[in-house]
Formats: sequence, C-alpha cells, structure tokens
Amino acid sequence: MAIPLNSRPCQSCGKATTNAVLCGRCYRSSPAGKEELRLERLRQKLRPVDGGGLCSECIHWHYRCTLGIPEGGTLMAHLCAVREVDTLLE
Repeated sequence: MAIPLNSRPCQSCGKATTNAVLCGRCYRSSPAGKEELRLERLRQKLRPVDGGGLCSECIHWHYRCTLGIPEGGTLMAHLCAVREVDTLLE
C-alpha cells in the first residue's frame, strides 16, 4: 500500500492520513475525539439568543449573566434556578 505525499499512517488502524497521529474515524472514537464531539453538541445546544432571551428580564443580567452562569442568555435560560425578575408591588 503506497502512502500519498504529505500523508502518514494512522497509529491506530494504519490507514493513510494527513492528521498528526490518527485518521478522522479513529480520532472520533478516541477519548479526546468523544470529548470534542460532546463539547460541540453542548455549544450547539447552548447557542446565545439575541438580547439574552429570558435572561434580559432577570435582575442578574447586565449584557451577560453577572453570576457567571454559562447558560446565561442561551436557549436553556428558562431552566435557570437563580433567575429573578424584578417586580414591584403596588
């Protein structure tokens, strides 16, 4: 089997790859690849919403979550346990 120019064999399966160590398929099944995929899915799930979504009404919101909650201003904001809306009793 001839290896194309600028390629090297994958350390796991031996297939030709241009990556440093593993081919794409072996990397996705490795612990580092699984963690990267998990983080990518989390980033897609927690996409920021214009204006902070439900967070814009919270007293802890000032262009971002001042409590440092990572879900602040995202599609998951409705699950926030510390969301406090400033209400005035008349």
